[in-house]
Amino acid sequence: MILAIDIGNTNVVLGLIKDDKIIESWRLTTDSTRTIDECWVAIKLLAQDADRDLDEINEIVICSVVPKETFLFKKMCNHYLDIVPFEVNGSKNLGIKLDVSSPEEVGPDRIANVYAAGKLYGKPAVVVDFGTATTYDVIDENGNFIGGAIAPGIETSATHLLQNAALLHRIDFEIPESAIGKDTRTNLESGILFGAADQVDGMIKRIKAEKGWNDIPVIITGGLGKVIGGIAKTKITFDDDLTLKGLFHIFKDLK
Repeated sequence: MILAIDIGNTNVVLGLIKDDKIIESWRLTTDSTRTIDECWVAIKLLAQDADRDLDEINEIVICSVVPKETFLFKKMCNHYLDIVPFEVNGSKNLGIKLDVSSPEEVGPDRIANVYAAGKLYGKPAVVVDFGTATTYDVIDENGNFIGGAIAPGIETSATHLLQNAALLHRIDFEIPESAIGKDTRTNLESGILFGAADQVDGMIKRIKAEKGWNDIPVIITGGLGKVIGGIAKTKITFDDDLTLKGLFHIFKDLK
């Protein structure tokens, strides 16, 4: 059984993979103040609740954009599972060409995303990942990562707005019935959700026009991706486990 670990700025996503399938996935809040023991206890409790035996883990693949957390989880894997994780990053030859000016700067989660997209959905393709930032990742006809775009994340932007506007309050996102809101809540929901969907439509249209592409796969993952994908006009496939799948396929293909 393989343990895949995706460490982001907001969440740590863990997946157990057996017989080429993700059988469990869990989310922890990213917290660099945790000890390796606290990380292990959290994972062990999640596994016990799901009736999964962590002793079955014989391989680990990890990607991270938070160096302190990388050290923490790698040390945990060494100490409790006696396994040295395979780390995905832009400095390694991972079987995908990073056709950008500084390959070492490409986030490993973005590499995993485009690797999975090319493997599972076809080439060329665009991946939109809703996290702390919203990333647009593009692969060409040969499966090469040719770059993309980074925008502020939806929840990141919304949180900043609510923190800095005295009369606005935290909301739980729901799709409004109309673009024209009638109260503060529906004004916020319209601006945040419809605005994000229109951004996706606009960016995908711009990327397609720039490359001369027509009907290509567009895959959305992470955070509010399912909500935004449901209201965007672009034909979209939602895959919440895309990054974990990418980590697994990179590891499997390079093993």
